[in-house]
Amino acid sequence: MKPLPTVPPSCSLNGLDLRDQVARYRIVGDDAEVVEWSARRRTIRVARSVPESVIERAVEIERTCCPCFELSWDRASRCLEISVTSTDQEPALDAIAYALGLTEPVSVSALSDRPPPG
Repeated sequence: MKPLPTVPPSCSLNGLDLRDQVARYRIVGDDAEVVEWSARRRTIRVARSVPESVIERAVEIERTCCPCFELSWDRASRCLEISVTSTDQEPALDAIAYALGLTEPVSVSALSDRPPPG
């Protein structure tokens, strides 16, 4: 079992601001579809029910508090991409995925490696 991700040391948010940002991420991640999940990138398609203002505010705050992230929001496709550029920043990406309420998708190959139930 993987340990819970922690806030990156480079994050400049204080306790209340961090709580508010996590709340925004929970809204953004609600009913989101995982489009890409790799070691250095997470891309989700945000549900239509999520107001753009919440997504844009989350991106704006993240860009100012955590310079390790590269964020891209595409309104037309409703895709939010969050990435990092180095291996040592990958745990920070896990923290964002956790804040969004996302878990790593199970791949077909991972399922085929398991013995049949029973």
